[in-house]
Amino acid sequence: MCFRFLLISFLFFTSIVPVFSQGIRGRITNEQNEAVPFANIYIPQLSTGTTSNIDGNYELKLPEGKWDILFQYLGYQTQTIALTIGKTFQEINIRLITQDYRIPEIKVMASGEDPAYYIMRRAIALAPYYQKQVSKYSCKVYLKGSGVFEKIPFVLKKQMKKGNVKVNEPFVMETVSQIDFELPDKVNQKVLAMRSSGQQNNTSPMGMITNNLYDADKYGIVSPVGKSALKVYNFRLDGVFEDQGRTINKIKVIPKIKGSDVFSGYIYIADGFWNIHSADLNMHVTMTDVKVHQMYAEVNKNTWMPVSLDFDMDFSGLGLKIKYKYVASISEYKTTLNPALDHSFIEKQKKQQIQEQQIFEQIAEETRQVEQQREANSKEQKRIAELMEKKELSNRETVKLSRLIETEAKRNSPPEPLEIKSSFQVSQKQVNNDTAYWATLRPIPLTDKEKISFSKKDSFLLVSSTPEYKDSIRDSRRKFKIKQLLFGKTYNYSVDSIRKFEYLSIPKLTDPTSLSFNSVDGLRLELPFSYSISDSTGHSLRLNPHFAYAFARKKLDASFSYSQRLNGLTNSWISASVGSTTEDFNRFSGLPTMTNDFYTLWLEENYNRFYRRDFLQLSASRDLSNGLNLNATIEYSDNSQLANHSSYSFIKYTDKEIHPNVPANNSLETWQLENHQSFIGRFVLEYTPHHRYRIRNHTKVYAESKFPTYSLVYKGAFSDVFGSDSRYDLLQLGIRQKINFGISDQFSYRANVGKFLNNNRLYFEDFRHFNTQSTGFMFSPYDNSFRLLPFYQYSTGKQFAEVQAELQSRRLIVKQLPLIRNASISEKLFVNYLATPEIRNYVEVGYGINNIFLLLNVEAVAGFENGKFRSSAIRVSMNLP
Repeated sequence: MCFRFLLISFLFFTSIVPVFSQGIRGRITNEQNEAVPFANIYIPQLSTGTTSNIDGNYELKLPEGKWDILFQYLGYQTQTIALTIGKTFQEINIRLITQDYRIPEIKVMASGEDPAYYIMRRAIALAPYYQKQVSKYSCKVYLKGSGVFEKIPFVLKKQMKKGNVKVNEPFVMETVSQIDFELPDKVNQKVLAMRSSGQQNNTSPMGMITNNLYDADKYGIVSPVGKSALKVYNFRLDGVFEDQGRTINKIKVIPKIKGSDVFSGYIYIADGFWNIHSADLNMHVTMTDVKVHQMYAEVNKNTWMPVSLDFDMDFSGLGLKIKYKYVASISEYKTTLNPALDHSFIEKQKKQQIQEQQIFEQIAEETRQVEQQREANSKEQKRIAELMEKKELSNRETVKLSRLIETEAKRNSPPEPLEIKSSFQVSQKQVNNDTAYWATLRPIPLTDKEKISFSKKDSFLLVSSTPEYKDSIRDSRRKFKIKQLLFGKTYNYSVDSIRKFEYLSIPKLTDPTSLSFNSVDGLRLELPFSYSISDSTGHSLRLNPHFAYAFARKKLDASFSYSQRLNGLTNSWISASVGSTTEDFNRFSGLPTMTNDFYTLWLEENYNRFYRRDFLQLSASRDLSNGLNLNATIEYSDNSQLANHSSYSFIKYTDKEIHPNVPANNSLETWQLENHQSFIGRFVLEYTPHHRYRIRNHTKVYAESKFPTYSLVYKGAFSDVFGSDSRYDLLQLGIRQKINFGISDQFSYRANVGKFLNNNRLYFEDFRHFNTQSTGFMFSPYDNSFRLLPFYQYSTGKQFAEVQAELQSRRLIVKQLPLIRNASISEKLFVNYLATPEIRNYVEVGYGINNIFLLLNVEAVAGFENGKFRSSAIRVSMNLP
């Protein structure tokens, strides 16, 4: 089971050790002689270390010499021992003593506020500094993931058995990688070795641990030191202790509102420096409890980086019960301080720490020194210094200081590059190395159960490496069986060695979505086939035959589409399609099929209106420059009226009937529904400024942009070309954008204005249709739609202006209420605007609650025309595709 989305939430670093024939090994226990799992063993002089396993056993290979070795874990006092390492391994067993926390004599704030807020305001304010303190680093990473299925539902047992997964049998994955990171987001990962006790090697978590708690906000998790922390968390100082000459504050993290985007537990902050010392946090996402332990260390002078990580995931739901644990070890950190930041205050804080033993005492000795430096500082640096000197910071000053530091870093940094550079290198030589090789490489000893798991994998590898086994696997991916006509199949013809990816999919007749029902076709069966092939040079080809049969009309529809990417770096595509089909007049934003089926069959209300379309379409698209794309399409179609062929519904109502297949529109003339031919050209130019991208397999993949996308659309029909009857010209301008702010909060908008420059022969399917979804219930969300306008009624052949804006938040109104503040819901406010000659200054405003029981959405919406109330309603939808 894939936990990728959970792993992204934690965002941490880690690493491993070089190979030597000597070092230390032993067991770490507590005062009750119980194992201390995942304790950190660290050597500051070498910037290297390891972690004990779940049984408390550890092994660390070291070069010869004299070294100071630190043994530490959350809740225990750090022990430092000096050892001389010779040419053999030494047995060093460590007994950690429980940490004694003391409550110091703290000057209580005048407001009676807990002293934790004094500490956390400074930690939050300085978080941007520590987030960007290092502009470049490299390290080695050893990551071990181990898990066990404690319960598997009956329906999955057969599938799990094929994957060699059994109840209470552990599965293990190990990876060793070299990580190189450079601001803002350049990451190179080279896999040095990987091994798995399962049938597949999964190294994806490596890319998810190249960040830390300072970056959690980027991924929708509210970090205790993030910008929104003071709004989301309460803090309590539970004690302080001394560790390696520094005073460490133990801060209780208490979410004001529980949810899947918040932590609870403890964070430990170094006094005076206000950086993270360690963290012991919990969180809960859907059906999963997660525990996170992380420790930082001074890997270089005044540079703190994560040096150990372990987290537990306990999933229980849908009949499954899984326990999974990740643990990581670090070595060979090499860091470069960010030249865009002023690092001098760290030294000042260090001097202060030496001079003053009491917490929260005002800096007096250094004030004159700071004043002397101000003349040479920038305006931002002066303001940063002023705020740093303040004895107390308000919440507003905390946010301001954080923004000033972030602004100062951006001002002195080079422009953000367009390309987001990252790489992932692995070859088959690094996969499934033998047991002897891993014994020299692995810094964390395996447990007995893990050894058994790998021994079973080694036995499997002996079998799977035979030609007969490989042939059987290849045949199972490609062999045709009669039953696949009923249940569907995706055939895999890929060749990994040359990075060619080739697939053929046939539909399954048992898929409920292959059947639909409408008043024109009656029961309709859809059979989509697909074939695709791509390679590592950026080329790809897609073929999509599509067949459908309308039982009431006794008509077979067939279409075929071809698309090919010629150049991945310029996103150059050509495509062609031909066929015949039943189309909704509102082709691109009509009522979804499943919802129309439901209303037709159960409520005797048919909303969609259809016509027959026989067509040939050719199109091409290409990036003219970065973020600037041109798409050109020409199309010839023969369009015909269709009548209802079925009035069937499960329930017959005395006050309802199936309506004729004629759209209701006040400006519609009879001839605009007649049979006709059309020759149409469409040109779309879209531009997104400073659109960042990644290169994957010689293909440019655009990232989500923080800038708006502008569009210019021309669509025209030309009469007397291949017998075309249509003649019109449409020009449209548009803008759309999504803005992420806060934690999982998003504001999105889109606006389009346009006009038919001429509409001499404009048929109804070419009107400007709008996304109107006026049914009380839908199987999919109502996003970006007009909830109260009737279908087709205000489609126009003249000018128009439409705007949709929506604010989504996990904490807006109802999440403040005690009874539902812990529910996994989100809220939204939305406003829609439409103006056409048929309806002027129409506005919809509404409020909605999403993800009720993860499935339902409920909205209240009201409509106004020219400032006067028009209608209101409650809308309910589900989160189905």
